[in-house]
Amino acid sequence: MVNHGVAASFKGGDSVQINETTQRLYQRGHEVAITNNDQPNTEGFDLVHIFNCRQVSSFKKQLDSCNNSNVPVVVSPIWISIPRAFWGSRTTFSAIQDAFETGNTNHQSLQQLKERKLVLDEGGELFYSHGKANEERFCIPELRSLIQKVTGLLPNSLLEMQATRDDLLWAGNKFGIAKYGVNPKTFLDANAKDFQEKTGIRHPFIMQAGRIEPAKNQAMLCWALRNINIPIVLVGSSENWPAYAELCKQISGEKLTIIDHLPQSLLASAYSAAAVHVLPSWCETCGLVSLEAALNNTPVVGSTFGHELEYLQDDALYVDPADEDSVRSTVIQAWEEGVHNPRVRNLKKRVLNEFNWENTTDSTIKLYEQVLNKVT
Repeated sequence: MVNHGVAASFKGGDSVQINETTQRLYQRGHEVAITNNDQPNTEGFDLVHIFNCRQVSSFKKQLDSCNNSNVPVVVSPIWISIPRAFWGSRTTFSAIQDAFETGNTNHQSLQQLKERKLVLDEGGELFYSHGKANEERFCIPELRSLIQKVTGLLPNSLLEMQATRDDLLWAGNKFGIAKYGVNPKTFLDANAKDFQEKTGIRHPFIMQAGRIEPAKNQAMLCWALRNINIPIVLVGSSENWPAYAELCKQISGEKLTIIDHLPQSLLASAYSAAAVHVLPSWCETCGLVSLEAALNNTPVVGSTFGHELEYLQDDALYVDPADEDSVRSTVIQAWEEGVHNPRVRNLKKRVLNEFNWENTTDSTIKLYEQVLNKVT
């Protein structure tokens, strides 16, 4: 199991998938090694499973190591259209910052953002919403070439599979779908009082879990609710984007609480204490935090941009991450509907039945067997 060299500092869903799947592979009698390494030693292994092809320089070195050892490779691409996600995250940050600093809540850039007409100028390089003009910047042609060399593909949804075919032109026939899972021992029906006593936050609040950065779009959540008297709690590190976290603070003032990190038990308790969990992101292949929140009877709001539709289906509400009106009205709707809406119960039931790490491991082993020619 191989992830890129700085994966540990990101603490993303791919690392969770590696650890949870590895644990179950061990339990089923397989020998597994985990490394966050751009040049892993792949000698002596039957198969290498690489996670996250978006770090192109790392991915190239990892594939070279595998080719030198002549070992078959399975890749979980963790793929979403990077040029479009980059445009969305950076233009939203820029538009909100302009509106806040000028005091012009009707700033034309906000309308252009909503209409996907806003052009991002970064150091003289122009970025458009369709993303096609900047493929070279994100090494898309190189990535297309690299991914043709892998033996099998294991995305986390059919939507991700289709995006990989559309964007990266992968045309192989050995693939599977390994849906993300959630560990109910950790996240099911946690006690809200643990979080409340730890933080002193006893009133209802809107929550978003995840790194605080433009791709996760917390500033849009804060901006959309700036005139609404609803507290917001962001749980996640702002280490990589301190200026972005500062913008969120400036917009929301005392309504906003930022918690850098919570152990999983307290994170589960935070979900339980929250009135709504919102993820208006530009970069989700699943939105694992939404599934975790769902196990605590928390109403979930997702984004229209990523692949989370395949997981949440019609058991969640969705926001346009570029549209403050969409974010505001949808969050208020989820807040007012509360925990007794049938969607909340339905999503929790589906997460328990469908999205667990045993199923993920089943799908993983099935593809491994195909790649190793142990099944026909």
